[in-house]
Amino acid sequence: MMKKIKKIAFLILLIIIIFIFIFIRYKSYTYETKYFINEYEIIEKYNTKDKKYTFYIKSDNKIFPYILSKKYIRNKELINEIKVYDNEKGLCILPISKKVDFYPVCYNDEEYTFYNLSNINVKDFEYNKITENLKQKDKIKIHYTNNQKFLLFNYKGFYYINEDSIKNIELFEKDIYTLDLIYQMNEYIIIPNYNENYYFTKFFVINMNNGKTKEINCENEISFTSKFLGDFKNKIYLLDKKEKKEYRIDINKLKIEEIEYTILKDNKLQKTNFNELNNNNLVFDNIPINTYDIKDINLYQKIDKYRILITNKKVDKIIKEEKDTIYYLVKDNLYMFNNIYGEVLLINNFEWNFNNTNMIYIL
Repeated sequence: MMKKIKKIAFLILLIIIIFIFIFIRYKSYTYETKYFINEYEIIEKYNTKDKKYTFYIKSDNKIFPYILSKKYIRNKELINEIKVYDNEKGLCILPISKKVDFYPVCYNDEEYTFYNLSNINVKDFEYNKITENLKQKDKIKIHYTNNQKFLLFNYKGFYYINEDSIKNIELFEKDIYTLDLIYQMNEYIIIPNYNENYYFTKFFVINMNNGKTKEINCENEISFTSKFLGDFKNKIYLLDKKEKKEYRIDINKLKIEEIEYTILKDNKLQKTNFNELNNNNLVFDNIPINTYDIKDINLYQKIDKYRILITNKKVDKIIKEEKDTIYYLVKDNLYMFNNIYGEVLLINNFEWNFNNTNMIYIL
């Protein structure tokens, strides 16, 4: 009997040791390391919080920055080779790695740019080609969807666009020109019933995976003078500023309930009070750090103190940032840019010349 117990204990201990080994082996770590390839100094960083790699390659007096959204790789010193391409107007740097797909960063006219803006031939790199699949609905032209789904507001509801079709989701009886209260959480868009005035008693919930709409009925009347605070663990939080009430909305259960005043800090829900929420204009702190911004109508990728110019078009508005992809408006054109395809025209909608507030949602 004792032998059997010892054998079981040994097996349990062995399983625990294996699990600990696997955990340590595959756990991600924030780190920073410096190494050299020929005359190039490389600083390589990984941040577990935002799951991004950052690289700085120093060449003479210039530092070429790179940022990549990627799962943790157990190896360090990921760059194996540095390729340089130049002419009399500038140069481009292309790191080569067995583990990571890099892209050229160029220096032209005293400014860092992506390869699409360079006149230097980088023979070892090219953006993937796309084939337009042109579709049209009213005044909207769909050039390319990148296998994604879009909701485009059309004053009475939304156009739902995917790879195969365009359909109309009608929600409102009359034209609504401004959506002051709307929120996206993952694949869901939640919007009050704008058929009502001053107060509403119902939300519409659109599932962007399939374009289907459901409703959430509210026991209380909620003022349109409200704001979404954010979401946490698949629940959305709303503050009714006029009635001084906070609500928690469960999309999966199609349920809304009044709760005590709550805010998210350091990834924990904490109790607070109305004055703190309202007067300090607080929102949940789980908003991702943006790595793109517009300066003097030019669109840049930000990497610490460095800026890399993305397009030579004059950009009106950033619509969405998703990992290494940025979506942005140029007049009535919606563009996408990433390291794989470069700059791509997705959708043209003449109406965006006049109104682009809360008009575009992307999954």
